[in-house]
Amino acid sequence: MALTSDDKSFLKLIYNRLKPEEPLDPGDPRYESVYDRPGCDDPTSEIFSKIQLSDRESTLFFSGFSGSGKTTELRRLRKRLLDEGYFVLYADALDYINPALPIQISDLLIVLAGAFSEALEEQGINIGSESYWTRLYNYLKNTNVELNEISVKSAIDPISAGLGLKLELRSTPSFRQRLATALADRVGSLQDDVLAFFEDGYKAIQRDHDGKEVVFIFDSLEQIRASLSAEQAVIQSVESLFSNHVRMLSIPWLHMVYTVPPWLKFVLKGVNMTVIPCIRTWKNDGKRDKCDDGIRVLREFVHKRLEPGGAVRLLGPDYQQKLEDLIMLSGGHFRDLLRLIRSVIEKTQTLPADERTLDRAILDVRSSFLPIAVEDAVWLDRIALERASPLTSDSASEVNRLTKFLDSHVVLFLRNGEEWYDIHPLLRDEVTRIVAANRASTVS
Repeated sequence: MALTSDDKSFLKLIYNRLKPEEPLDPGDPRYESVYDRPGCDDPTSEIFSKIQLSDRESTLFFSGFSGSGKTTELRRLRKRLLDEGYFVLYADALDYINPALPIQISDLLIVLAGAFSEALEEQGINIGSESYWTRLYNYLKNTNVELNEISVKSAIDPISAGLGLKLELRSTPSFRQRLATALADRVGSLQDDVLAFFEDGYKAIQRDHDGKEVVFIFDSLEQIRASLSAEQAVIQSVESLFSNHVRMLSIPWLHMVYTVPPWLKFVLKGVNMTVIPCIRTWKNDGKRDKCDDGIRVLREFVHKRLEPGGAVRLLGPDYQQKLEDLIMLSGGHFRDLLRLIRSVIEKTQTLPADERTLDRAILDVRSSFLPIAVEDAVWLDRIALERASPLTSDSASEVNRLTKFLDSHVVLFLRNGEEWYDIHPLLRDEVTRIVAANRASTVS
């Protein structure tokens, strides 16, 4: 039976409640707190506990691969902190830096202070007549950095010059490089000036909010990545930043939460990071037995999105089994689960959706991961067998390869106390087929 106008309205409603790229606030009626459960590794609670246990200041690194729900979890962290009486500031690193370029410690110190300055302004905190950008302009003049040498255009006043510095830093790679070169021998002095600004900001917060501990969330540093031609330089710059200058990222008086590239854990051992895993829908055993807890969580996640009765109307009286099949094929990845259900909706010609519609939707999502090169299939097959990282070195090419597959969800990061890896369920049969065909051709 053809879809009625009421059916079409229903499908449009739930389709728009399933946007894979849309982060949610904890107060959103579609929000389901999937990690906040007994016995679950909850990345947000882990960060919150570290802040709560620390004495007024801490430096924390938070990460997640593309589509892992990092932004939604950060919003949940922010709400929890606010509810507990913390003063919370937030800034997005992409407003200040180009993520495709190498980053130096001088770059990061400057954008941290600049972002802190603007976050204070958004909260109505007055720290005096100077923004950090104006202060930076004056610092460069007072330390005899030749402004014309680093392409700072002359301005009528320091305020305009400071804003020009911010714009040049974000949009002009050559300026960023020359600024870093000019400040290479002045990093200690720059740090002192930055810390003095943070202290002024902290005192201004205490003036208006006496006794509140301050948390500064600096988001989107995890998006630092490069094209193939620049990958070595970018990875080395980030590795150097966190291995040689990690102490400079600690700001007295503040809890600093940085979102950092997840691949950092592969190249710099010993950095204490909290990385968001996929929800486990199978166990780390030979047969990949079902993990009922994870399946139940994702079922509740879907029901929240579809509203009461939505699942049975879309999938029919046997919706529980159909939904479980889609959950298992998603790999426990929120974005892929939403993509699968949206694909079902796109292909539905009659309600409830029949098996052929589900098969077409699954094929549609699977095809987005294909084709897989033979070399990659052999590499992925090893992950499927060993359930571990396949890295044999920390070279930029190997790290970028693994990161690419993790960000595209071909490889999944999971955790149940210990960390492990597996390949996406939608690709297991295809990887097995390619590897078997390659072996057969090699033998013949």
